Amino acid sequence: MNKVRTYISGFDELIEGGLIPNSTTLITGKTGTGKSSFCISFIYYGAKNGEPGIYVLTEETAKSIREESKTVFGFDLKELEDQNLLKILAIKPEFPSQTSGIEEPKILKIYIYDLVDQISELVNKINAKRVVVDSVSILELFVKDKYLGRIAIAYLINSLKELGVTSFLVGTIPESGGGLSTLGIIEFLVDGIIKLEFVPIAEEFKRTLTIRKMRQVNHSTLIHPFEITREGIKILEIK
Repeated sequence: MNKVRTYISGFDELIEGGLIPNSTTLITGKTGTGKSSFCISFIYYGAKNGEPGIYVLTEETAKSIREESKTVFGFDLKELEDQNLLKILAIKPEFPSQTSGIEEPKILKIYIYDLVDQISELVNKINAKRVVVDSVSILELFVKDKYLGRIAIAYLINSLKELGVTSFLVGTIPESGGGLSTLGIIEFLVDGIIKLEFVPIAEEFKRTLTIRKMRQVNHSTLIHPFEITREGIKILEIK
């Protein structure tokens, strides 16, 4: 099987050379653990190696992700956009302000269908191979019913698979929670889970990465320290 390389320094070696094609992986962690940086590296280096990508934002603007990429890494996303190797889609949920008479399932269906339609259009437009949705947490917060949440997230994941893309979904671990996502649903639906943490080591804080799940892959189960460098994410050797 031809694996999908992430091109993240030191990471592909932890998952037998790369991701399973068309798989969906949850990138999760608390605030400030490097989730967006991990995903930006995945999309940027994929595009630079001939695999166009779509970066979907549900909370930030396209301008903010371009500026963050430039400031943190020196990545020029606009250059990739001009070459049709990257498309940034900012689609903040605009749920009706007057919800009387409108059932939650209908509101959720409208949003999810619109999100998938816009992703599908861009994937076909540039023949994208990679998609990042950053993040699904706002969707989880909106849904009060876990059953509805499971249906919505499953539809999103299945739609991405049908589009033939390899995708990352960004989740958030609540500061006071012990789960892997806001609702505790998405981790059971994805093919893989990469958990990022910001932990105290000696007298300073270090970022670490753990592969909690990766279907069809004999992956590392160790805790790996990593750094955010000017070249992107770099997994450090364990000494």
